[in-house]
Amino acid sequence: MGIVIVEVCESNFAAALDVESLEDQYDGVSVMRNYCLSYCELCAKQPYMLVNGEIVMGDDLESLMQNVCKKIENELAEWR
Repeated sequence: MGIVIVEVCESNFAAALDVESLEDQYDGVSVMRNYCLSYCELCAKQPYMLVNGEIVMGDDLESLMQNVCKKIENELAEWR
């Protein structure tokens, strides 16, 4: 398991992304797909993921992935 955990709700728009590719892109990242992350109101309105338990959002899927990558890089920098 990695030092950065990315969680994706299967009911969110973000579930359509190939988030598992983040595990190949970054050492120390683990992706978990969950049936529900209990953020139902947010989930219905906007793409989001959790990175180490913090909500990361985007206006669309592309901006979400950019924001998630930035958050991952910041989290990993703390371990270097």
